[in-house]
Amino acid sequence: MKAVNYLNIITHQLHPCMAFVFPTGNGIFQQDNAPCHKALIVLEWFEEHTDEFHLMSWPPNSPDLNPMEHIWDVMEQQPRVQTPPYPNISTLRDRCLDIWYNLSPVIYQKLVASMPRRVAAVLQVKGGATRY
Repeated sequence: MKAVNYLNIITHQLHPCMAFVFPTGNGIFQQDNAPCHKALIVLEWFEEHTDEFHLMSWPPNSPDLNPMEHIWDVMEQQPRVQTPPYPNISTLRDRCLDIWYNLSPVIYQKLVASMPRRVAAVLQVKGGATRY
């Protein structure tokens, strides 16, 4: 994703959401070190809005502990098993939405429950690679 596109999402979707959920400006937004997240125009935008919510600092070369990555894996695997492939982007989009809306709550519960093990594994290897 290009920084301009990411900034557009932040401006038009994240900003109003954070203002609604955290009207006193005490919200914290987390993002990793993806290039579009670290682009100057994005960082400057966050700097201009520090009184509205805070941007969590993220260390370089940090392990990715975000359970959402596993949800993306599930989202990616299911369409790949489709034979024949989807005939067009609209059909693929509809299938992805169907998968998203029908994910079992058990998946989320297991991922949240795995967080203590994930953190312990990262601490054990002092920030190195883990099976997660």
